[in-house]
This record gives sequence, C-alpha cells and structure tokens, in this order.
Amino acid sequence: MLGIFIVQLPFSVCAVWCLILLSKRHKNLSDRLVMWVMGLLAVSLYCGSMHMDVNPNYNRLAIGNVILQFSSLAVFPVICLYIRSCYEDYHISWVPYLSTLPSLILLLISIVLTSVIGIDRSGQLIEMIHSGVVQRNLLSRLDKAYILFTFQIYFVTFFISLCISLIYVFAKLFTGKFKFKHIASFLRGEKSSFVANVICLFFVIYFILWAVSVIFGSVICDTLSVWSVVWSLTAAVVLFLIGYVTTVPALPGGYINLDRLRHPFGAMRQSTQEYLQGIDSGPMAGVATSGYDKIMDSFKRYMIKERGYLNPSLTIEEIARVLNTNRTYVSKLVNLYFGMSFRDYLSSLRMDYAKQLMKDEPDASLDYIAVKSGFQSSTQFIRKFREVEGITPTVWKATLRTKR
Repeated sequence: MLGIFIVQLPFSVCAVWCLILLSKRHKNLSDRLVMWVMGLLAVSLYCGSMHMDVNPNYNRLAIGNVILQFSSLAVFPVICLYIRSCYEDYHISWVPYLSTLPSLILLLISIVLTSVIGIDRSGQLIEMIHSGVVQRNLLSRLDKAYILFTFQIYFVTFFISLCISLIYVFAKLFTGKFKFKHIASFLRGEKSSFVANVICLFFVIYFILWAVSVIFGSVICDTLSVWSVVWSLTAAVVLFLIGYVTTVPALPGGYINLDRLRHPFGAMRQSTQEYLQGIDSGPMAGVATSGYDKIMDSFKRYMIKERGYLNPSLTIEEIARVLNTNRTYVSKLVNLYFGMSFRDYLSSLRMDYAKQLMKDEPDASLDYIAVKSGFQSSTQFIRKFREVEGITPTVWKATLRTKR
C-alpha cells in the first residue's frame, strides 16, 4: 500500500498544482501554459501507472495507452512555449501549435488501429509487450502494425521530442549565462534575472528522470522495486519545485520575494492593487522606489497622452529605456494592469486610433490610415484588423456609411 502511494506521488503533485493554477486569480500567459504542463503531466503519469496493475483491465489499459502517448508527446512543445514566455514577451500565434502535430497524428493512428483490432486485443498486446512475452510468429499484420505505430514509432518520436526540448532548454540556460552558484543567490532572493534559469534547470532534471523511466521501464514500473520508490520520490520533489517556483506570485521582472515563497497561496488570493502594494519593496534593478503606480503613470503618459504608440518602430525595449527599467518589468506590469501582453496592448491602442481616423476621414486610403496609426504597412493593419473585428477595414468602413 505504501509503495503504491509513493509511486502515485508525482501524479498527485502535478494534479494539485494544476488545481491551484485553475483557482489562481491572476493568470497570465505563463500561468496558463504551466497549468497545461501540469495537467498533461498528471494525465500521462496516471495513465502510465496503469501498467503497474497485476491483473490489468485490457479495455482500460488500451484507452489509457492512447491517452498516455498523446499527453506525453504534447507536453514537450507546451513546456518549450512556457520557457520561452519566461524569457520574453510574445503573443502565441497558430505557428507554435504545429509542434503538437506529431502527437495529434500518432493519436489519430492509435485510435484507428485500436478500433480496427479491438480494444480488448489492444490491451492484450500492450500487456504482452510490457511483460516481454511477445511471440511475433503468432501475430497478425494488424497486430504488428499496432505494435509498430503505438510502441516503436512512439518511442522514437518521444526521444526526438525529448532531445529537442533538452537542446532548447540548454540553449536558454546558455544565453541566460546560468551558473550553479546562482541557485544560492536565487534562494536568498538576490538575483532577479535567474528565476527563469532555475526553472529551466528543474525541467532539465525532470527530462532526465523521464528518460530514465522510459529506458528502464521494467524496473521503474515495478511497485515493489527500490528503484521505483527512489524515482517516484525524486520526480515528486522536482515536480513540486517546478510548480512551486512557477506558481507563486513573482514581482514583475522575475524576482521572487521570499515572503511570497513562504506564503504563496495567500498571495494568490490578493487583488491586483494589493499584489502591487505588497511587492513594492522588492529589490528590482532599475525600478524607482517611489512605487509601481508612479511607473504606470509614466507609462500611460508616454503611451496615451504623448501617443508613443503611433511610432511604428516602437518596441518594449524602447519603453523600458524611457521608463529607466527593464523589458521584463514592463511586460509583466502591463499584463497585471491591462490583462494582456504589451504587444496586444500596443495593437489595441493603434486599432482604436485607426477606427477614429476612418470615422473622421472616411475617404482616406488604407495605406494612409495604417501609417498614421503606427502600423508598419497596410498589410499588417488589415491582418490585425481582421483578427480583432472579424472583417476587413474596407467592410467596416462600408458598414459605417450605411449606419449614417
């Protein structure tokens, strides 16, 4: 009984963090991505534990195997997207979702093959493979095709995805100039720029643990094995640290207040204003000590009163330079106050200005409207307008005339 409890610890940790993130009041892009990471990991860990049953239910085993393969492959691109969000401010378009295609294709093939040969037979084949008693001369072509796609191709795809994710994470660690001595500074709350690096390091450790569990599955999946207990405890600790560091409220800019590390859940229930007031004393590099509201007032004055958004070459780095702070701080502060990324906020200001301009000058060309509103070209303006309004600027202007 104790062995089963310990083996299920990694799943329990992921499930708990996923629920905590669901209840979190201030959810930005990073929070949503971590929630998906924890959810997919919880599903894959739970489905993987089905192989530990002494007398498994074949139907349950077959369905669980399909879900396991999809979730374990889909989580890698989500992790990479999350790590990217730790280092830079960006808006996820449809392009990054292409990285989930291998998991979706394998999911469809597994569903088709499972339906053709039957769920019960699929469960039998899975049990035979995990027990190592497969007699290939007694297998039909469909059985061999099922084994090829749901095991051999899956494992190849899994390790390719794992290697790509590891390379990506190591690249982020390298560009972030990470050193192990920074961990002590991070724990003391002295370094604002290494929080993302510490998160990357935790993911590297978990990737290695995951690879070990797949390579030595026959040992790890044995509930009575000492190695399975050691692996489960280690994985549970690493997953807890990942969830803890990524879930607790952090100051804009990456610095995590030690008081909030000790009391993360109470902090997550605070309002935005209480949150900002509570973190006003953190040692943020380049941030004025007069408070966050003063920085936001300067930001609004530059963007709205001085119409800085009309500059087509305006970047978040330029805003940070004007405010005498860093880009990550500006990014997270905008996210807290306006509930959107800096790029989306900038586009919304330009869109509002463009609409007013089309009302005031109905005969103006789209090129003129685009340039005057801060867009780099009419193509960019039309694309963004269609994303927001669902119609082109020409159609919008036509509907405006009919209303008059």
